[in-house]
Amino acid sequence: MSTPIRPLNIGLESVSRWRVDDEAHLPQRGRDAPKFLPKQRELDEILHRPSLDERLTELLQPSFLDTELLHPNVLSDTRLSTHEVLGDLANEASGDARQVLSEAQVILGSEMELEEEVRAALAALLKG
Repeated sequence: MSTPIRPLNIGLESVSRWRVDDEAHLPQRGRDAPKFLPKQRELDEILHRPSLDERLTELLQPSFLDTELLHPNVLSDTRLSTHEVLGDLANEASGDARQVLSEAQVILGSEMELEEEVRAALAALLKG
């Protein structure tokens, strides 16, 4: 006992509730602009927030990376000058800041020692 498919003649026949306030009016003059025009960039920032993966990537990757730092001599000079600056700042600081700066200087010093070991091993390999 199947029912036959009826024709699709159901639709909107009339509007029973209609208010003048609901009607969208255009301005009387042609030059008036809407009162509110959202800035597209700000709206996109709200609607399309980055995921956790995207935010972590943005936080972990520096926004500016100097390509000169990839040269070994520039990198070791930068480490040496940073080590000296951290030492000076640690001497001037007090409390927790002094301890943190001292630990950073120690860590950077160990990096410099490892770099010297790598250079010595590389020199030994090149000598044969």
